[in-house]
Amino acid sequence: MNLLTPIKIFWRPAFFLCLLGLWLAGSKTLLLAQNPTPDPRFGLVQTFDDFPAAAESGAGYTRIKLYWDIIQPDGPDSWAPSNVPDPLLEADLAAGRQVVGLIVRTPAWAADPTNPANDPQHPSAKDVPQMDAWAAFVRKLVKQYRGRIHHWIIWNEPDVWDPNHPGSTWNGSEDDFIELHKTAYFAIKSVDPSMKVYLTGLTYWWDDEYDREQYLERLLRRLKADPDAAKHNYYFDGVNYHLYYKPHQIYDVLTDIRALLNRYGFADKAIWLNETNAPPSSDPQEPPHREPRFKASLEEQAAFMLQVHAMAFAAGAERVQVYKLYNSTEHPEDVQPFGLLRGDKSRRPAFDSYKLVTKYLGGFESVRLFEQGDVAVVIFKRPADTVSVIWNWAHEPRHATLNAIASQAQLIDQAGHATTLQAERGKYTLDLPAAPCTDGACFIGGLTFLIVEPGLPDQRNPLAVVPTVTPTPTPIPNPVQVLAVSPRRQSAFWGIYLMSMLAVGGGLWWFWRRN
Repeated sequence: MNLLTPIKIFWRPAFFLCLLGLWLAGSKTLLLAQNPTPDPRFGLVQTFDDFPAAAESGAGYTRIKLYWDIIQPDGPDSWAPSNVPDPLLEADLAAGRQVVGLIVRTPAWAADPTNPANDPQHPSAKDVPQMDAWAAFVRKLVKQYRGRIHHWIIWNEPDVWDPNHPGSTWNGSEDDFIELHKTAYFAIKSVDPSMKVYLTGLTYWWDDEYDREQYLERLLRRLKADPDAAKHNYYFDGVNYHLYYKPHQIYDVLTDIRALLNRYGFADKAIWLNETNAPPSSDPQEPPHREPRFKASLEEQAAFMLQVHAMAFAAGAERVQVYKLYNSTEHPEDVQPFGLLRGDKSRRPAFDSYKLVTKYLGGFESVRLFEQGDVAVVIFKRPADTVSVIWNWAHEPRHATLNAIASQAQLIDQAGHATTLQAERGKYTLDLPAAPCTDGACFIGGLTFLIVEPGLPDQRNPLAVVPTVTPTPTPIPNPVQVLAVSPRRQSAFWGIYLMSMLAVGGGLWWFWRRN
């Protein structure tokens, strides 16, 4: 995570809505199965900080950073224990979580002295390495973790282009990075061709805010120009992004990324939202150490967990991972304490809402976003039921109806409180609270609900697709209706009303004068 990544403020004038694992305990690592097969599409960074909480969360994968300069500090013949001890890795695997490996940091001895991006007098973990040394290290590392780590990510946030920024990780050019990634790809595939290799995690905003061409596009253009790339799957299986705070903006960015990949002929490449969160700025038990760029309450962080998973999966993300489980007290320099658990292991409300995400969205087969006015609903089809995630973006309450599948459903709020929701005339009716809008802009919606119904989405009458004689399928009707008048429509109504009254008054005055 780049703690000071610039993030663009994004205004949307209107929306068209429609509608663990296992317990770890005891000195001998006793594991009690709670959910034997957590869904690997739901991730949580640094689960090793609290294994019982990680198991309870229901997370199905985690990411570990493996530091080259720690594992091989003194030369090509040195090999030290990993910065992530094996017992921690094994505990994650035993709990049913997949572990994704992220490789970073060049040791001083491996820096390429001929590369103009490097300064031999001031070696840095950001240096471009000698590719022979890099290939040998990656090959040996992957062999060590073969059978335990199947997914690999190469480097982290090279698009942070300011070398003086604390989030800067890469001194080299885009061509240097392609060589780094390509070398790692061949090394990994030589060990096990079935392993997956992903392009580095990118921030997006470091380019967008400064009107630079997206780093991903610069990489894709170079990959397409490589005459040997096509026969090697273009050296990557998917891409990673680190996006924070704004669920609808995240949806927009991910759909843009999908369009970019499609444009270059990479429709089969996966997109992972591999870091996300909306760290609170007003937690009295653990306030931020410095003034945050964006403000969010504890309630908004909890709502964000449901909203970002709904929006990211609706945008086509293959996986979503929250950064992170626990706020380490060892790093007070963090701008924001991100954790679902505070440094004293007490739980933020977001921990409970994350549990709802994995419990009620896990195992989904398809997902679709609908918007109407200021209300959003994301509908997840699961094997035996349908889960609708619904909330209000506006600073005023909204009254909404959702066409029902069943005669009744379970209504669950973001804190986990459940009630029975009865359908009336084939519809569920509910009041959606206003968004708190702590930051001023309402970029996180209000209190978020889950509606869990027996049955499948195509059993909801308005969602049934009616066959047509034309090649274009009939549009799927919106299952949600917002009954409240929006502020814009209220303003328009009162404007028309006042103009009408003036016209009527003027007419009466003219009639009185004439008579």
